[in-house]
Amino acid sequence: MSTVKDIYSFLDTFAPFSSAAPWDNTGLSVGDLNKEVKKVMLSLDVTKEVIDEAIKENVDLVVTHHPLIFEGVKSVTANSLLYKAVSSGIAFISSHTSLDIAKNGVNDCLAKAVGIKNITSIEEEPFLKFGETEEKTEEEFVSLLKEKLNCNVLYNSAGNNIKKIAFCSGAGGDLFNLAKEKGADALLTGEAKYHEFLDAAFNNITIFACGHFETEIVVIDTLKEKLEKEFPDIEFLKANQKNIISCR
Repeated sequence: MSTVKDIYSFLDTFAPFSSAAPWDNTGLSVGDLNKEVKKVMLSLDVTKEVIDEAIKENVDLVVTHHPLIFEGVKSVTANSLLYKAVSSGIAFISSHTSLDIAKNGVNDCLAKAVGIKNITSIEEEPFLKFGETEEKTEEEFVSLLKEKLNCNVLYNSAGNNIKKIAFCSGAGGDLFNLAKEKGADALLTGEAKYHEFLDAAFNNITIFACGHFETEIVVIDTLKEKLEKEFPDIEFLKANQKNIISCR
């Protein structure tokens, strides 16, 4: 019999909860560590639709990347997502920034998805990694990103061919200066602010922003395979989660 604690402990072996950023809130958000688990759903986020699907599928545990609770909670009322989660009787575990930086975690899955190789990291910023791609123009690299990540791409043109690339899944636009300092031609991330694009253009480095959802959802298949191998007695499902942000 496998329990929530067994899955929690296994996640801790390859994406240690202690390695999460100080501001993060990973681990068990809702539920009982001793609860028996026969069916698990994997999702990037906890949303109303994800909880509804989990209830419909009769799952015992939902494992997500983004935490259900980020900040201090002062009340849990009937119209809140947390109340809905608690009322479901389902346990919720998140592996957030700890999974971002883990081997074969979110960043590594992003690199694999778009063909970045020879990956290295730096001590001063664990969320930023570096690698190489077959040399391409900015426009050619945009076409590759659109194809591999099924995304729209926001980018500033610095006029460089792209070979050495820094990458950070999710919200990493503020890392462009460090990426430039370490010799990258571009920074691949999920989202960046307008002024970060402006500053990047001035500093002759391209930021490619492909969407927070699109640069992180790539980890779910790998996570599912890893969990299925460790727990063959448990059924693992992927939530039917779509990006709530539309671009037309």
